[in-house]
Amino acid sequence: MGAKVNWSEVSESGYQALLSGNFDEAERYFRMAIDSGGFEQEDVRLAYSFLVLGKCFIQRGDYVGAEPLYRKALEIYEKVQGPENKDVAFSLSGLAKCNMHCGKYTESQLLYTRVITIYEKLYGEDHEEVGNMMENLAQCHIYQRDYTRAAPIYERVVEIFIKVHGANHEYVAANIFALARCHDERNDDKKAEPLFKRALEIYEASPKRNDEQIAHIRYNLGRCYHGQRDFAKAELWYRRAIELFVNLKGLERNLAYCTFGLATCYMGSGDYRAEQTFRKCMQVYESTFGPEDAHMAYFLEAYARLMNNTCRPDEGKRLEKRASLIREKQEERRLGRK
Repeated sequence: MGAKVNWSEVSESGYQALLSGNFDEAERYFRMAIDSGGFEQEDVRLAYSFLVLGKCFIQRGDYVGAEPLYRKALEIYEKVQGPENKDVAFSLSGLAKCNMHCGKYTESQLLYTRVITIYEKLYGEDHEEVGNMMENLAQCHIYQRDYTRAAPIYERVVEIFIKVHGANHEYVAANIFALARCHDERNDDKKAEPLFKRALEIYEASPKRNDEQIAHIRYNLGRCYHGQRDFAKAELWYRRAIELFVNLKGLERNLAYCTFGLATCYMGSGDYRAEQTFRKCMQVYESTFGPEDAHMAYFLEAYARLMNNTCRPDEGKRLEKRASLIREKQEERRLGRK
């Protein structure tokens, strides 16, 4: 017979592996811990092993595999410790995250709501953990494009994080930005505009400058003013965003969208720079999405409108035909045809 496994030692080794990002090694240790025996089926040590093993799966993006592990941990913790304690909350939040990423939004919302209730009773309504769980709940609504329900939750998260971290913390800025996006998606540019500006102000004053986030906010401000048909301000913010996007790797799509926004901004205001910007935009789009991507069809149709508006219908028809062929090929692929 092999040597008996010491649960405490194996669990500690597994936890350290998890902290170091070695998730496969962490899984091996916690499976050993679960199989070590020596305790009843309702022992909290077993629940802890299931809980952290679930974290390993989540870290690897395996939400389907993580879900039953969190359920097992939750079942034990509820039986042993009752329905309202931090271990139950940990298990519920993990399970909620799994459901959210698996598209089970209704169940995820109910679970996050329960976690929030537990944390409010344990720590008070303005505790950071309450804010964290409310942020997750808002994100769940965002996945469903339910911006009306997400907005007041983000408002509450901002209030909590201001109390916890101060008014100029990046967590505050992130949730102000999320709130602004909610208003923007509901075409309420008047509400979105000052929130985008406040989030930008915090990020630009931060000692840890985050150019990627700053670029995203500048782009959204451009869209915001574009929606209000204030083309001068839209141009300003699109250009400021492009200044950052061109130097940020992995954000070529964002650069393409921003360049397209600038081109259509010029077209909307009748600015002569529209055509040269559309030409530049075509290069960015083709290099980013490829010549037969659906994004190219959308771009070509906009470019065709510029040609038609400037008395060049033949060029407009050529661009429209190319866009139409792209859409036809996309539809053939969707239907599984060659």
